[in-house]
Amino acid sequence: MNDWPVIKPVCLGVLTNQDMASLLFQRGYGEKADFPCIIFAIQIGSKTMIVDTGPCDPARAAKYHTTLFQDQSMEPVTALKNAGIDPADVELVVFSHLHWDHVGNNGIFKNANFLVQRTEIQYAVSPCPIQNSQYDTGFPDITPLWMGVFPQIHVIEGDYHDIVKGVHLITLPGHTPGLMGVAVETQKGVHVIASDAVPLLANWEGDKKAKHIPSTNHINLEDFHRSFQKMEKIADVVIGSHDPLTMRHPQFPVLD
Repeated sequence: MNDWPVIKPVCLGVLTNQDMASLLFQRGYGEKADFPCIIFAIQIGSKTMIVDTGPCDPARAAKYHTTLFQDQSMEPVTALKNAGIDPADVELVVFSHLHWDHVGNNGIFKNANFLVQRTEIQYAVSPCPIQNSQYDTGFPDITPLWMGVFPQIHVIEGDYHDIVKGVHLITLPGHTPGLMGVAVETQKGVHVIASDAVPLLANWEGDKKAKHIPSTNHINLEDFHRSFQKMEKIADVVIGSHDPLTMRHPQFPVLD
């Protein structure tokens, strides 16, 4: 491959003072941490595709969800331009899933098509009531943000290979019914942008009790387990979606 893909993580806000147990199933009770909300730009030559669009604005987050810190450097257009990306040039956006902290800034990608799994969009319209807030449903005064780009959304089913040469969409259900990761063939092996299938590297690395640890926020643990097994077969590197460690690197792969 002449033009190897490069993955750039871009932080669009930080969920502050969160309980570790919210991301690590039956672990970390009472331990507090800050979790960045990271979107990913995949650049291949002159083309750029985006994985997720980050959280809503801090005021909306505080009213309906949780505390979100966002300074000027994390403002979506500014953060992308600091990474060398003009949102108007982006032609493809992948929604890993439709939770509020992953679909918050769609309008800046005016020229993009948006891809989502059929099972995810079907569930997002009418989720289990206990998960309404995750999808921005059940509130009488707001509309889920992904609906604002409904004419630009294209629904797909299952794995989709070579959406761009060397970039593959892979289903990773468990956190949500239709969660979708992105496997990227890079200069240093296959990197999987796992979204909330792996919010923290600790989820992937596991502990003495489990090889991998699912998120507390899940819909199906058996699906989660199968998704971990799938990533084991595919990935050389797995990238966490809410891990401060991800933001230590301006891009992936990390070259020596």
